[in-house]
Amino acid sequence: MKKREIVIFFLVDAMGWEWIKNRPFLDDCVVYKQPVKTIFGFSSAAIPSILTGKYPDEHGRWNLLFYSPEASPFRWTRFLHFLPNFLLENRVTRKLITIITKRMVKADGYFTGYVATDKLCYFDICEKYNIYRPGGISGSTTIIDYLAKSDIAHKVYSYHDYSDAQAFAALRQDLHESCQVYFAYLPELDAFLHLNADKPEAISQKLDWYEDNIRQIRDEAVGLGANVRLFVFSDHGMAPITCHYDLISELRSHRIDLEKDCIAVFDSTMARFWSKSPQVLDKIRNILADCSAGDLLIDKTLKEMRVFFPDGRYGQVIFLMKPGTLIYPNLFGKHKPNGMHGFHPDDAHSYGSFLASVSDYKPESILDLYQVMRCEIDRIGDRQDD
Repeated sequence: MKKREIVIFFLVDAMGWEWIKNRPFLDDCVVYKQPVKTIFGFSSAAIPSILTGKYPDEHGRWNLLFYSPEASPFRWTRFLHFLPNFLLENRVTRKLITIITKRMVKADGYFTGYVATDKLCYFDICEKYNIYRPGGISGSTTIIDYLAKSDIAHKVYSYHDYSDAQAFAALRQDLHESCQVYFAYLPELDAFLHLNADKPEAISQKLDWYEDNIRQIRDEAVGLGANVRLFVFSDHGMAPITCHYDLISELRSHRIDLEKDCIAVFDSTMARFWSKSPQVLDKIRNILADCSAGDLLIDKTLKEMRVFFPDGRYGQVIFLMKPGTLIYPNLFGKHKPNGMHGFHPDDAHSYGSFLASVSDYKPESILDLYQVMRCEIDRIGDRQDD
């Protein structure tokens, strides 16, 4: 009688190589570990790249918000602009706007508007719909699509239905069913590291928790008599924040009117600008080119990083902060995280991690993880046909 074959994929958000490379982590469960290079951007770009095996300039998703006044789901908020600022810019109003807009467009994805309320009407969101279900990334085939089209029994877990603890508990219970492939996206380490990247002991305890839960699931599957192949990987790392820079004041000191001259998004590690005036854009470029806190990203650099969009939807001018330096103040108000990602992919703290119970694969980039998962799914399918 053939042993049951089980493949388990854990995508642990922000489990960077720098955080696990010098500590024991699942050493009794895996035989292979290595860093994997991420792509430029945040999880809104990295996770679609993992799920599709494509770069942002191929699957179309980079930053969560992109400039698209004609298609913005927030167009209706223009009728609120007569309200005083204290009514527009508060947590309750912004929450209500998000809830109303989600219902209007029937969104079920990572749907949030994090620019000033009077600017929301200029932006669309690239992740309006749940990317962890079939058809979640329009125009691309994801590993979720591939699983859905196979005859292989499988389960998918994400924050849409579970907390990380609930996902672990559900997966452990579901091992008693006849599924063969399990995919779990676990996002909460990312939020933890944003707050605690300066606390090594707390981070160690948090990683212990993930390690213990993954090990328990592996042991449960082995106890059921299964042959288990385990894969644990991440989309990017997390850099400790060492300094802050007031880029908004820098621009204003050069007489850039951020209300009238342009539309600007200050998103922690990068600033993006749009304007109908070429002269304004050139002035912003000249100011940023002389700013030592970061780097002005020219088209050639964006093309090399595979995040260039000719229509400028994600920014006509883009400025990236040096690793460890955060734009402050920024879109997130008075909150000062102790850790952040979205710096240059070559920075050591940007690298994600890949761990496996087999040594069959040597992925160099997070894009290679799609093929790893696809090969494992095909292997399960081939064994079913035997």
